[in-house]
Amino acid sequence: MTQKSKRIWQLVMLLAADLAMLILISTFTANAMRMGSSGERVAEIQQRLHDKGFFSGEISGIYCTKTGRAIKSFQQNAGIRRSGEADYSTLTELGISSRTALCFSAEVELLARSIQQSGCRTYAEMLKKGQEILDKTKAARTMGSYVCEYYPDIIRAGEPSSDAYSAALQAIREQ
Repeated sequence: MTQKSKRIWQLVMLLAADLAMLILISTFTANAMRMGSSGERVAEIQQRLHDKGFFSGEISGIYCTKTGRAIKSFQQNAGIRRSGEADYSTLTELGISSRTALCFSAEVELLARSIQQSGCRTYAEMLKKGQEILDKTKAARTMGSYVCEYYPDIIRAGEPSSDAYSAALQAIREQ
């Protein structure tokens, strides 16, 4: 393979990685958090609602009926349309719809999917793999480019387990 061909291939891989990242980010922004949603973003919503006195339940990361009622109360208090969903305007009012939060969510998603694809069976293995991936991505241009190179089927892979998400989140927080 010539130097020019290698460079073109690297450019194509980088573009594919960036496209994958954009797809993941658009998925997070297009869909409001609603009944049945779960994950770190829902836990963050519950925590903010709790801090503001609207939610007294367990910070579980699961969008339950109690979370929906708290959202409606918060929306009414803030003068936002009472949908019961944590849409863009609700998240903005809660102070959690920043670009940083979206990128963080995308990073957790990519890392959780990578951990899931690595075949780890225990939480300790998943956490260790997450930390290894984060260490290796420091040398790469972006996490997206690293993940696409080493985990090419990441977009088609199934939903990661809750342990994979937890390990990804813990690895990122410990970084």
